Amino acid sequence: MSNFLCDMKEGDEMHCQGPFGDFILRPPMRDTIFVATGTGIAPFRSMLRWLLSSGPESMPDERGRPSSINVQAQHQLYLIFGNRTEKDIYYHDEFLRLAQEHPNFHYLPTLSRGGTDWRGLRGYVQEHVPAIAQGRTDMHAYICGLDKMVKANSDLLKSLGWDRKSIRYEKYD
Repeated sequence: MSNFLCDMKEGDEMHCQGPFGDFILRPPMRDTIFVATGTGIAPFRSMLRWLLSSGPESMPDERGRPSSINVQAQHQLYLIFGNRTEKDIYYHDEFLRLAQEHPNFHYLPTLSRGGTDWRGLRGYVQEHVPAIAQGRTDMHAYICGLDKMVKANSDLLKSLGWDRKSIRYEKYD
């Protein structure tokens, strides 16, 4: 696929289908916390861009029937994105812009090895999840990253009284 993409010229089109995986947004739409580290941000970038697009969107309900949702102001969306250093943060400017444009989107980058100039959160993502999730069992959580981080956050949410069906995750190691 890489060679195919590299050989494409500006303006070339390609057709795709999907997604076919199981790591997708689940109705009904609720306040949601997205937790990612490193390249685990990839699925959340497309999810958040879709959720924050203008106007009502169609999302299938539990039975696959279309249901209209609009998350522009109704639902709070939190992205806790962990990296080692500031240079490791993918799509940082894009997420900052989305947070400025959408008051219901809260971008919370955290660095485990941030330099002295870093003014954002420090530490690991699971250290910052309770501030959002504690007492909020009416939310969804989507977690993507290495197995150890996914397990730590999933276990943490369960210990806070969350139903396992409200926690979706994707591990890639």
